[in-house]
Amino acid sequence: MGGHLLRGKALTALGRLAAAALFLSALTPVVRAAALSSPDASSLPPAGVEPDGQDDALPPLQGHEAAEVFTIAIPDEDLIGRYVDGLLASRREWLQQCLDRSARYRAVISKALSEKGLPRELAFLPAIESGFQARAVSPRGAAGLWQLMRNTASPYGLRMDLWLDERRDVEKATDASLAKLVENYSIYGDWYLALAAYNCGVGKLSSILRRNPGSDYWALRKKGVLPRETAAFVPQFLAAARILGHAGRYGLDLAWDPPPQWSEIALERCVDLRILSRASGAPLDSLLAGNPALNFMVTPPATYGYKLKVPADFGDAVEAALAGPQMPLLEFRVHEVAEGDTLFGMSLRYKVSVPMIQEFNPSVNPKRLRIGAKVLIPVIPPRSSG
Repeated sequence: MGGHLLRGKALTALGRLAAAALFLSALTPVVRAAALSSPDASSLPPAGVEPDGQDDALPPLQGHEAAEVFTIAIPDEDLIGRYVDGLLASRREWLQQCLDRSARYRAVISKALSEKGLPRELAFLPAIESGFQARAVSPRGAAGLWQLMRNTASPYGLRMDLWLDERRDVEKATDASLAKLVENYSIYGDWYLALAAYNCGVGKLSSILRRNPGSDYWALRKKGVLPRETAAFVPQFLAAARILGHAGRYGLDLAWDPPPQWSEIALERCVDLRILSRASGAPLDSLLAGNPALNFMVTPPATYGYKLKVPADFGDAVEAALAGPQMPLLEFRVHEVAEGDTLFGMSLRYKVSVPMIQEFNPSVNPKRLRIGAKVLIPVIPPRSSG
């Protein structure tokens, strides 16, 4: 949303157009539903209702021999065919990597699409936007699988502060992004325009439509009045849907390993994931992968009510580690107060907040720091952007 292939986001351009074929193991096949692209916004199916025309006889994986089926019709076969050829000629290895990467997210996204009765092709948007990298960040500041900008994410209740950026929380960001797409659809009554607005913004697209009354997306594209990236965005999306919806026939390998299973554990204190990993045996990489919204390797204070996702196989071990009161789950350094020190100065020096210093030093009076007194400073390790 905050950027596009042609704008050169932080990820490799055509490599983003990968990955949703793995969703097909969880998605029910559907045939073309013309109503979904009609100008009548009331045609949007209600939540939990499958589009009309479902054919249970179709093979569920659409890998090689099945008929091509879509819920968003493809209007210009020649144009989309050219985009398909261009995508297949570029970055096949990267496409495969994206397919593999999507495995951990497919169940969440397919469930959300099914519950809302939305076109299944929308499962491919994270491939275009981020290459299915939950911690992807664009040069313009869009973040997460769905590349949400701050001003887009905020109305949907996503938290973005010192501790968390929930644009990287897969479940919450998926719900927010699909809600945004539904909102766009309610405005324009057309999935092509809804997708275009997801790329360039409702304000920009509505301004273009006011200057070109009666035009649909394809007419606007033909007139050359859309931003270049938006003019390419929708056909690229449709081409990606064609390839990734039938990955086997295009020579992409589908992995059918089940997605990772997670347990959620409510936390009552800050926890350093490095120490928790050593104490419980849960791989640190898995703890980080399950909690991409964290800005640090440390979970938020207890007031956040944060629920830590851990690999299901390590749930009991993590619970046991957390239950051990003698075991420190956060590392500290000791600061000896010198003349002129303030808690604010310490917060800047050690890159932690004043409230967090106070949380671990309740007896310290910030207005009367005693020279030589010892102050515990929690160590907040930064995490990589990968």
